[in-house]
Amino acid sequence: MNMPYRRAGRFASSLLAPLLLCLALPLLGGCASNTAQSGAGSSVPGTGSAQADKNAQVRLELAEGYYQRGQAEVALAEVGKALAQAPNYVPAYTMQALIQMSLGDNTQAEQSFHKALSIAPNNADALHNYGWFLCIHKRYAESFTMFRRALRAPGYRYPERTDLAYGVCQYRDGDLVGAEKTLRAGFALDAANPALSTNLALVLYRQNKLKDALFYISRVNAGQYASAQTLWLGILIARQLGDTLTASNWTTQLEQRFPDSREAIAAQQGHFDDPSILPH
Repeated sequence: MNMPYRRAGRFASSLLAPLLLCLALPLLGGCASNTAQSGAGSSVPGTGSAQADKNAQVRLELAEGYYQRGQAEVALAEVGKALAQAPNYVPAYTMQALIQMSLGDNTQAEQSFHKALSIAPNNADALHNYGWFLCIHKRYAESFTMFRRALRAPGYRYPERTDLAYGVCQYRDGDLVGAEKTLRAGFALDAANPALSTNLALVLYRQNKLKDALFYISRVNAGQYASAQTLWLGILIARQLGDTLTASNWTTQLEQRFPDSREAIAAQQGHFDDPSILPH
């Protein structure tokens, strides 16, 4: 899977590592959380003032802007200023970790996650993002622990985001049954999320549950978030079901809307059995 927590903000989407088909849905992947928008009340009670937290939040918003302009080092410096103002401000450590991840500084990123969780062990944002960090480094058992802790965190408002990331990581670990269960749980909470529908369709396709898979991918391909990847998956599912009309319609859309994509080129060449296009 290629895919993602609090809100589908710009900072979060820009830091997504690929998760199955969620590459096609970068604004809705949900694997990394938008820490800049989730900072209120995240310092440990009694260790920082409300004004310090507010000032730190402004610094994080500046950091987000710099990061979006490709100035990761400047963004990291702004996070440092936020921490100078509010040393226990957990969202700053989480954002620091995400930026460090994007720079390839994984040792420092993990230390930042550890710091965040040492201050607030039940901070769902930090737990979720650290779980994703562990997942992309194939430390699956550890990542699952973090995701489960995030889902149990008191007052957690966005469990569907963690269900998405958790399900994707289960898929990566080869647990199709577990991935299906987790993604279905997320879908039950947020049926409008195309990343959940897409990834669930892929998991079902891999299990040869083709009718269910067609249902979920059809939801995506009928809307604004259809992409070369989602159309390709839909074509494969429809072809296996013998639904030639649907397969033909999606092939036409693929070739017209995404003519330069590798999926469209494969379709034009009749290479529907190319195993390299869908993630494993």
